[in-house]
Amino acid sequence: MRDLPPWWRRWPGNVISLVLACLLVAGSLVLLLRSDPPVDTSCATGVERVEDVCVGVTDGSYHFDEKNLGPLFERIRAENAEVDKESAKKGGASHVGVVYLMSMVPDAKDTNTPDSVRHEIQGAYTAQMEVNRTNKYGDAPKIKLLLAHLGNGKAQADTTLEQIRRRTAEERIVAVAGLGTSTRATESVIRRITAAPAQGGLQLAAVGSVLTADTLAKVPGLVRVAPVNSDEASAAAAFLKQKENVRKRVLVVQDERADDDYTRTLGDTFLAALPPGRLAGKTEKYDSSQAGVATAFKTRMSTICAAKPDVVYFAGRGIDLPRFLAPLKDRPCVKDRQVLVISGDDASQTAQAAGFQDIKDTLRDGNVRLVYTGLAHPESWDKLPDAYQGAAKPSFGPQGRFRELFKEEALDDGQAIMGHDAVLTAVAGIRLVAENSENNNGAVSGSEVIQIWRSLHGPESVPGASGLISLGSDGSPERKAVPIIEIGANGKVSTLAVSAQGGKPLTEGDISG
Repeated sequence: MRDLPPWWRRWPGNVISLVLACLLVAGSLVLLLRSDPPVDTSCATGVERVEDVCVGVTDGSYHFDEKNLGPLFERIRAENAEVDKESAKKGGASHVGVVYLMSMVPDAKDTNTPDSVRHEIQGAYTAQMEVNRTNKYGDAPKIKLLLAHLGNGKAQADTTLEQIRRRTAEERIVAVAGLGTSTRATESVIRRITAAPAQGGLQLAAVGSVLTADTLAKVPGLVRVAPVNSDEASAAAAFLKQKENVRKRVLVVQDERADDDYTRTLGDTFLAALPPGRLAGKTEKYDSSQAGVATAFKTRMSTICAAKPDVVYFAGRGIDLPRFLAPLKDRPCVKDRQVLVISGDDASQTAQAAGFQDIKDTLRDGNVRLVYTGLAHPESWDKLPDAYQGAAKPSFGPQGRFRELFKEEALDDGQAIMGHDAVLTAVAGIRLVAENSENNNGAVSGSEVIQIWRSLHGPESVPGASGLISLGSDGSPERKAVPIIEIGANGKVSTLAVSAQGGKPLTEGDISG
């Protein structure tokens, strides 16, 4: 080998290196061909598939639930396109984005129903049309209404919040409305929406449409348009002080589910508001997170008979009401007396739920009567007109925008009215910032809207269709109107009276002086 030319002496090593390189390339090609292609999780722009569910944020182009929401989302998409078109013109009106966030596709375990989801978004869209197409609430900036499906569970919620974050600058998002129901998971989502970026948040203003749990008071950046549970409890207690109810004894039945702040605070605040000496026995508790709820209710009937209450205050979700009322109708002491069942605003969902026929069957027998403290109902406008003044109420009248858009839809569950008022409150804050901003370009930030929440009281109160919204220091509406609503044996929903914390709702006269 020593006498061979240099190139010949290097030949064996070069061949070996070449062979090894070819084998490496071939092996890589085999692995590449055998490996699965990357999974496409995109459902649409801003919408991702997580755990087989498409969640995220859309301008209305993606529908989440085609049958229930498709036509409505298309209307919103068209209005958003008009806002973009106007904004793109030279000297055109500025615009900002408001996201309406909730679980858009409820399952059998949810307290919401597909009807209530649709109604709430119909109300939000009605508000968008009113603030964009009339001058009743000012004229700028215009509002794009984006729609976000929160899904169920942390992974889906995380994805939706990330999609909102990604689109915040492009869509000029400054506020998130709706927000779902009063649970621990909801509170966690809200805190991430309103927190500063340095804390991992989005720093957007938040407006709850039907959030009533008292535990949500003073969550930074959050305001609410619904009366809180302590207001509902006060209204229920005031109803029980009326002449025909003043001597009636009350038994409380309460859901003690750990992650549901609505049921816990509803029962606690009612017990605090009830006059002394009215209780007919110890609180009967159940846990809706466990199996056998209907069986638990059935076994409590003998205890209820022994307590001999005239009234049962049901501090639970509406989804459990049919399971409670069915055995109550057939209780052993059925011939003794009629029992009045009073519940909170979640009972409004029962008229659209699968068990509503069972409720009507129970009420038809005449030994059970069902009343609840609601968030909004059209009959309340005539019961106490002074509590419902301003430009919003006509939007839901016979010639109003809502009836023009949705001729066949009902308002009895109050969801459309509350969705409308949540967006209207967001717009009130946004336009108040724009009017008083030192910038002449109409730019508004989420942080500025959070700051302005504290100004929406007194003369700056929001004249909602659900009543006057004057925000207190904790972000909750002060002396908000609470309609007392009855579901009749024929299923008809009617308003009996209108009450509030302290008995009298806030009126224009209270804030104009």
